[in-house]
Amino acid sequence: MTALITSHNRRNHTLTCLERLYGQILPAGTHLGVILVDDGSNDGTADAVQKQFPQVRVIKGSGNLYWCGGMREAWKAAAPDDPEYYLLLNDDTHLREDALNRLLKIVISPDSRIIGVATIADDLTGEVNYGAVHNSKGLLRPSDSENGDTFNANCVVVPRAVFKELGILHHTYTHAMGDTDYGIQATRRGIVIKKSSEFLGTCGSNPVTGTWRDKTLPRIQRLRLLQQPKGLPFREWVVFCKRNMGWKWPYTSISPFLRILVGR
Repeated sequence: MTALITSHNRRNHTLTCLERLYGQILPAGTHLGVILVDDGSNDGTADAVQKQFPQVRVIKGSGNLYWCGGMREAWKAAAPDDPEYYLLLNDDTHLREDALNRLLKIVISPDSRIIGVATIADDLTGEVNYGAVHNSKGLLRPSDSENGDTFNANCVVVPRAVFKELGILHHTYTHAMGDTDYGIQATRRGIVIKKSSEFLGTCGSNPVTGTWRDKTLPRIQRLRLLQQPKGLPFREWVVFCKRNMGWKWPYTSISPFLRILVGR
């Protein structure tokens, strides 16, 4: 198994993530490799990681890769070794010590067409905030029996067979949408997105304040934020809609603009 992580100026989060990762109880014979893309951090992340975890392969980024770009670089670096599993892991997600063992039981084998998704809890409220997503129910709770239609890639195991079929995250996306797109495309091909029935880790929730979703900001500021890499840049959003929204894609493409204009 090779873990793929990207980080930018989150030194303490990244070190804690790696501590939890290397503390995992894994099945006998499972080798864990880690590739970290340090995307232009200036807080000493790369040096701290190399000092504390010299076994981690650190790739230096330009500072313009963001999440999707960094994960693509990590995935491309991992692929030549043909690992049985790829672990997509956010650097601010802190795992239970048995998290990977449980996900591997969900995925079953490297030849299966199952993506294993960890259900993650908000580290303050204890409520689900990341994991498998159902079209009608939204984020799935541990008690829900349904499989997901897509996922947030805070902690996701992709077996070799799925990688051979789907490849890496789509090249269009800079920061957001890549994991959601990957999950939707997997579901369309009959690949099962199966969540954990327990919380397997914690992570802070992304704040709405100061983003394009912040209804207290002026509309013109929200429109500018919408086009930033961490918003929904128009070209990327159109590609996402065309790939995933069927005949509704023209309306969906303009829906964020309409939402802002009506103050929602």
